[in-house]
Amino acid sequence: MKLGKEEADLFHRLYWSLLFYVNRKYPVIKDLDEPDLMYESPGGVNELHEKVCNDLGLIDSFVSENPFNFNDEELGIIKSWKNFVKGKFLIVAHLKKYSVFMITEGEQKVYGVLGLYDEIEDIMPPLMPMFVETTLLPFKGRIIYCGFMGAYNIHIGGNMRRSIQAEYQQSKRRFGVITSLDAPVHEKEDSDCELLKFYTRSESNRERYWEEIDDILSEKPKLMNVYHREIGKSYARKISKRLSDIGVAPAWFAIFENVVIASGKSEKDAKAQIADLLPEDKVEGVHIFRYGKKGRKKK
Repeated sequence: MKLGKEEADLFHRLYWSLLFYVNRKYPVIKDLDEPDLMYESPGGVNELHEKVCNDLGLIDSFVSENPFNFNDEELGIIKSWKNFVKGKFLIVAHLKKYSVFMITEGEQKVYGVLGLYDEIEDIMPPLMPMFVETTLLPFKGRIIYCGFMGAYNIHIGGNMRRSIQAEYQQSKRRFGVITSLDAPVHEKEDSDCELLKFYTRSESNRERYWEEIDDILSEKPKLMNVYHREIGKSYARKISKRLSDIGVAPAWFAIFENVVIASGKSEKDAKAQIADLLPEDKVEGVHIFRYGKKGRKKK
């Protein structure tokens, strides 16, 4: 996804005007007579960009003086750039609505970023995930980048790739994919529950994140049944395969973690047995699933 041409033109007109103003205060590019930086050296343009990032008062003074007689909407866009996010990122996915950038410094968050004149996917090497350095800017309720993006030629092996994907999923569950920088981002209220589901959904995840699982359950013991139920879900497929190997007829099964504790011809039958077998506070920790296809005949 990218901006429309008119919006991309507007961004560059506003952005270059701001940098032109900064160049007047701190001459970096000689003989710059108009706010058109298309053919100026990238190094000089980037130096002006860095001055803005390091002194947000330049944005305030530009908006106050309004040297180019921009209207209120245009000034609002420039003022919003004080909410920029600058640093090193991993591009982890190119989706239909945006490319997904995960910041690698500080608290990990993922951002949905739009291209300017071109799709980000079309201007970056095809290898994914990829380390890049850039500045994300708010623009009319969406997120774009400043126009500069440096890519790092770092080989990412299989183990590192899996780790990156796990971190991406973890960040997405905590904060969602952030698509606007206009307001502070808060952790989702159900993030602990969602994270616990992610941590426990496979044996490899449980081994990798056992400390995180322990921390969540220590802080929120009420999520213990979520933990039991998710482990049950992860074992359901293995149990189903074993039942098939044995030749068991279609039925409903209830498992607590990796132990089958009840079964029945219907879900209702299985649930009735659970109520009789387990303490009340553990009933919600049971995973119930239907094994076998409808209409299968007994051997």
